[in-house]
Amino acid sequence: MRFITSFITVLLLAVSALALNVNIARTSSEVQTATKPKPPKVCDSKYNKADLAQKQYEAVADFADLFVNKHDVLTAFNRWVPGEYKQHNPFSAQGRDAAIKFLSDSFKSGTKTSKLTFFAGQGYGMQHFKMSSGNTTFAVVDYFKFKGTCIVEHWDVLQTITGTELNPIAFF
Repeated sequence: MRFITSFITVLLLAVSALALNVNIARTSSEVQTATKPKPPKVCDSKYNKADLAQKQYEAVADFADLFVNKHDVLTAFNRWVPGEYKQHNPFSAQGRDAAIKFLSDSFKSGTKTSKLTFFAGQGYGMQHFKMSSGNTTFAVVDYFKFKGTCIVEHWDVLQTITGTELNPIAFF
């Protein structure tokens, strides 16, 4: 009987501590969200402060959210690709305006996206996501080069997902 009483007491204490931690974590994230700085209206190609890597990460995070999650190509490009833009996609013409048209038209035709991940480091950024267009599904990687906090160059790789891959976790 003593064992059961002790076990229940310890269990109740653990659950109480967990509930307190969850509440603290939620409150902490709410505070973080409330104080999170808004992204700039336009990137800065001359930005070269000690926190450049963090700013580039924030740029990729915002660009990826606008582009992949919200399909807001124009805002993503206006904020993070304001000028110089080298395009290595073989299916798109060179330059910023051609990329905006190409990508906007793709979303207008019903392209869907999901499973976004991204990172940045050493002057480059990457976003990886799933894209479905018509009857075809792709795993996509966009690779970006930065100048300051501006995206100035882009490469991409697409792999067709057939659903018959040998490896069940081949792409994600």
